Amino acid sequence: MSARAFKTADELQDMIVEQASILHGPWPPGMTMFVFDDAYGWSASISRPMSEADNFYRTCTLDLIGTLKVRYDLDAPHI
Repeated sequence: MSARAFKTADELQDMIVEQASILHGPWPPGMTMFVFDDAYGWSASISRPMSEADNFYRTCTLDLIGTLKVRYDLDAPHI
């Protein structure tokens, strides 16, 4: 079993936006994302879509986030 690489929240967010842009085109204007530490490692939330196209982009990006969660751990202080 190999260890997952650690990334900061900013690194994960940049990686998500970059990969989503490559796969699905430019990040939609006004769409925001927040990467945070949770009880299961890390998660990300994306703002509500403003159109059907934004909804498709959001859904695809959430799928991408699911894939990245298996490959990366959040590098955050544990209190």
